[in-house]
Amino acid sequence: MSGLVFATQHRTSPDIGNYADALYFTVTALTTTGFGDITLQGTWGRMISIAIMICGVTLFLRLAQVLFRPLKVREPCQTCGLVLHDADAVHCKHCGTNIHIETEGEI
Repeated sequence: MSGLVFATQHRTSPDIGNYADALYFTVTALTTTGFGDITLQGTWGRMISIAIMICGVTLFLRLAQVLFRPLKVREPCQTCGLVLHDADAVHCKHCGTNIHIETEGEI
């Protein structure tokens, strides 16, 4: 993303003088801090800024999802009765029986 910022903005934006400036802008926009000391010029500059901010918010939401999702799911095995299994389990770790854990991807 920093390379894109540098390649498209170093000639049109006076704030992007070198790759370090592009990296600094990308990190501040990605973390949604956005100090405002560097801004990209023009419509394409704004579009790139929006894309970086959306990526930053998406990464934050994904991190929150991973942190709060339980490591084990409750799906009782029909053979041995083991209740907690890994979310991506296909077989019971205790007895080896096939288990059918519903996932977000199944219809």
